[in-house]
Amino acid sequence: MSPPEKKPPHVALAVSGSVAIHRALDLVRELDRKGATVTVLMTPAACKLIRPVLFQAMSRRRVFHDLWAEHGDDPYGHLGPAREADILVFAPATADLIARLAAGLGDDLVTTTALAFMGPRILAPAMNWRMWSHPFTQRNTKTLTSAGHVLVPPTEGDLACGEEGPGRLAQVEYIVKAIFDNLPD
Repeated sequence: MSPPEKKPPHVALAVSGSVAIHRALDLVRELDRKGATVTVLMTPAACKLIRPVLFQAMSRRRVFHDLWAEHGDDPYGHLGPAREADILVFAPATADLIARLAAGLGDDLVTTTALAFMGPRILAPAMNWRMWSHPFTQRNTKTLTSAGHVLVPPTEGDLACGEEGPGRLAQVEYIVKAIFDNLPD
């Protein structure tokens, strides 16, 4: 008798306002290829870089970006991603988002979802090397990993700002591997 087949995972992908946001589109595409359902959540800063409709087209699902949006008959519809997802992924995670998560803030849709979500979490930072190296960012990242977030560290290389150093969003395949390795049983 063969083991029961696992259902495809439901991934909540929280995207913040890093110039690496375009690589989150590749992440959605790769997760879709692997059979995952992807619900994208965007910070206000992310919405300034890419319109939500692009993530909606890639995921073929509604994109959550406004904490105060109407959710049909459900006055708590903004909690949907936290209720439905198997895993919560922050990619790219800016220094700002990391600080807000570490402080336990819930002032937008992404941070509210983070507070309401009870499953495994993946953190994939992307920022300038100076921001990544800053003691506050390192402290905030350690706070999150101590609380159970799995870190997919940024890589070193050419950064969008023209500088070089650690801060590039990890390769999509590393993020996908971390997601599938950390799915709940």
